[in-house]
Amino acid sequence: MNRFIAAMDNSGGSAGGVLEKYGQEYTEKNKMDLIHAMRLRMINSPAFNSMNIWVAILYKDSVDRGLVQVLEKKQIRAYLKIDNGIEENGCLKYIDIQGMIDFAKENGCTGTKMRSVIKDAGDTDMILAQQFSLAEDIYRAGLMPIVEPEIPIEHANKQTCENILQDKLAQRLDKFKGKCILKLTLPDTANFYSNIMAHKNVHKIVGLSGGYTTDEACRRLSQQPGMTASFSRGLSEGLYLRLTDAEFHAKISSNIDKIKSASKHGVKV
Repeated sequence: MNRFIAAMDNSGGSAGGVLEKYGQEYTEKNKMDLIHAMRLRMINSPAFNSMNIWVAILYKDSVDRGLVQVLEKKQIRAYLKIDNGIEENGCLKYIDIQGMIDFAKENGCTGTKMRSVIKDAGDTDMILAQQFSLAEDIYRAGLMPIVEPEIPIEHANKQTCENILQDKLAQRLDKFKGKCILKLTLPDTANFYSNIMAHKNVHKIVGLSGGYTTDEACRRLSQQPGMTASFSRGLSEGLYLRLTDAEFHAKISSNIDKIKSASKHGVKV
């Protein structure tokens, strides 16, 4: 059964943009309440089930509001977003790694996710060194880390960055003590990460939609055998507050079907 990851980890900084696309008015005071209501509406859709989705990535606020337990009833695992944003160079801001590990384990999360951004190809080594150092701590604690060195889809030198990232990932994985999930920007070249797909330290590789439309993200994903999805925008595209429940459920079901179809050659989990 091919399933994918639902990225539902918008923090206070990005929640407003998600709500605007959803057609929901908000204030700084109530926006996290409203994003929680939107997430519940998505999770409670019939197609949002363990036959289609095996993990949902959550922000700490969502964990505090009980979404882990909601997911558990659907037999879907929860992973915790542990990053606090990025520095100017794309590296992670300071993370209280032990505190986040403890919080994840105490609240039923079985993995974590941390996102860096490769703005300059020359910073790739530095970004990966930080990511994999933290990933070793996370794996040693009994959690599955998602390592996410994102390349912005609008990057002027996206292909060059992808070529360098591919080489540097192979080198880092050889030294890595543990297993991880790699969450990577959908590449421009078909079957691009095949050289590291079967690496003994890679649990699986998932693609991020990164601002692509659902159709474009799925087209790109379909060209990457062995890669499944970890979509946020690609999952929530076309979901609006004004939709009736029937219309809402039909739209998210359509998005899920497209993502599963694009992942049909992906890793079975």
